[in-house]
Amino acid sequence: MSYKFIQMSDPQLGFYASRHPETEGIDFEIKNLSKAIEITNKISPDFVITTGDLMQDRLASNHVDIIKKMYSDLNCKYYFAPGNADLTNNPEFDDIERYKKRFGLDHQSFYHMNSQFIILNSCVLQDWSKVSGEDSKQIKFLEYQLQNSKKNKSLHKFIFMHHPLFGTNPEEEDGHMVLPKVQRKLILNLLDLYKVSAVFTGHWHANNILNYKNTQLITSGPITFSLGEDPPGIRLIEVDGDKFTHEYIEL
Repeated sequence: MSYKFIQMSDPQLGFYASRHPETEGIDFEIKNLSKAIEITNKISPDFVITTGDLMQDRLASNHVDIIKKMYSDLNCKYYFAPGNADLTNNPEFDDIERYKKRFGLDHQSFYHMNSQFIILNSCVLQDWSKVSGEDSKQIKFLEYQLQNSKKNKSLHKFIFMHHPLFGTNPEEEDGHMVLPKVQRKLILNLLDLYKVSAVFTGHWHANNILNYKNTQLITSGPITFSLGEDPPGIRLIEVDGDKFTHEYIEL
């Protein structure tokens, strides 16, 4: 039983201009997202999951319309996970509700070909100071879904969120680029307990791939301006039985 899907991350309309003062607008992102969608339609995946940061300015309602219109050109289903640019670095309940009205659920789970796909809101795991209880809600949701996956004897459990768990070492210090230790430890324990196949993240605008016990931790480069060695791109994941492979495709 084989299938394939695409991970996109950080389309982030307006990010390039925010890093290049001589530039205005979102032409860079429009060009790259158009190419990403064109490549994806040629690949013809089963679906696409975008791991956050749809736009640089969460209050730019016109950018919401552009994102929706462009993603509607995909020839497959697509799902979003919220990023810090979508909700802010210290989100409030109003930010979550605004996101949900625009783009749908901020966390969800679905099954495909005997695999489970879990999408989380990592923003409230990064900073839950203004959204009391939302962090524990995410962890409980994750654990419940993984329990169901075990009962259903899923071949793969894949998790998607914006923030990476860590960069090089599971004991590394807290910081804006990774989840804090208190949340990281809870998730890492669940990854090990339920033998999660992979966690897909974005946020870094760069590729970073490592392993934690039996789980691959895959951070993918962005649709928008890259901050790493690799240029903007998307990731193709191909699943065949109990194995899976992935490839970063440059735009």
